[in-house]
Amino acid sequence: MYDVIVVGAGPGGSSAAAFMAQSGQHVLLVDKEYFPRDKVCGDAVGGKSLDILSRLGVTKKLMKADALQTWGITFSAPSGDQISIPFSPEWDTPAFVCKRQSFDDLVFRAAEDAGVEIWQGSEARGLLWTGDAVAGVTVARPDGKQVDVRAPLVVGADGAYSAVARGLGIDQLDKKHYVGAIRAYYEGVTGFNEGNYLEIHFVDTVIPGYFWIFPLPDGGANVGLGMPSSVLKKRNIRMRELLDQLVADRRFAPRFEGARRVGKIRGWGLPLGSRPRKMAGNGWMLVGDAASLIDPFSGEGIGNAVLSASSAADWASTARRTGDYSLSVLSGYQKEVLGLLRDELRVSHLMQKIARRKRLLNMVIRKASRSKELADTISCMFDDVGERRKLTSPLFYLRVLAA
Repeated sequence: MYDVIVVGAGPGGSSAAAFMAQSGQHVLLVDKEYFPRDKVCGDAVGGKSLDILSRLGVTKKLMKADALQTWGITFSAPSGDQISIPFSPEWDTPAFVCKRQSFDDLVFRAAEDAGVEIWQGSEARGLLWTGDAVAGVTVARPDGKQVDVRAPLVVGADGAYSAVARGLGIDQLDKKHYVGAIRAYYEGVTGFNEGNYLEIHFVDTVIPGYFWIFPLPDGGANVGLGMPSSVLKKRNIRMRELLDQLVADRRFAPRFEGARRVGKIRGWGLPLGSRPRKMAGNGWMLVGDAASLIDPFSGEGIGNAVLSASSAADWASTARRTGDYSLSVLSGYQKEVLGLLRDELRVSHLMQKIARRKRLLNMVIRKASRSKELADTISCMFDDVGERRKLTSPLFYLRVLAA
């Protein structure tokens, strides 16, 4: 019997499995896909992810992989004003843009290297129970046969539409805390900052979401948009049509004049950390998107996925050492993760609400484009939650007015 079964081999699941195997546990990692595989995403990988994944050697490999270093971010307001802000010079490594097909495979191979047993092409079909405790998973193997696999601990890392969460009876969708997003790859997009800055554009037709253009290492671009599901339904928005309109908008059309789309437009859902799901119970834990930990403002999920994975591995070790996989022990995992992320998620949720106010966005970005001091303050907000909290204070906007 295994010590742990991890369902889902994305960055959260693979890193959790790797950390658990490093601590001496016998781990089975199950995924319905075969790696490398594509994953719909903005493809940006930030500092939080890199710090944690360096323990698996992934960060060094990423620097040698098909990944583009990015040294800052550009914001544009509905008015058209924009500001380009470099990341803090205190960062040891830059952020990266790396297609998820490549990035996820690096983390997946780290789990393989750590000695994790891996079943690819194998889908979790249901949970096994002993009383009120999860005791394993029913898995459909590539040959079509279903097998029951037992372990005292099951970790659900299988994304927004988690089969593990569904088997636990946990709500799958809260439209108030859910974002719909689409992504397309392009070749030939021009006009990027020489520091390969990420670009986030607040456009009238997309607010309270945003339109992004991220440079890729092969000279291409990851182009997409994300909006709250409640808004999409209320306005009856067709996202693919809206993406085409944005690419043709006079603000962006010159940059796409010689560009062409590569492949299909693909969509996905993002369960936001403004309402995390229950993360632990008798014999189970959820990590990453399955636990609804995506940043409500940026839509970034990898950082919180690997942070929760690292914590889950520690609590799995505690459960194994004590022989107690009950909620009384594993609830410590949820308390630890939410203790680390609560302030960040709360502030990001408030920032998401602020982004609904066009006049405020116009004012902040216009003033920051003319004030180095204000731009430096915003730069610090990327890696300092305390600084970011200032965005929710009226005093910050009084300072903006005086800039």
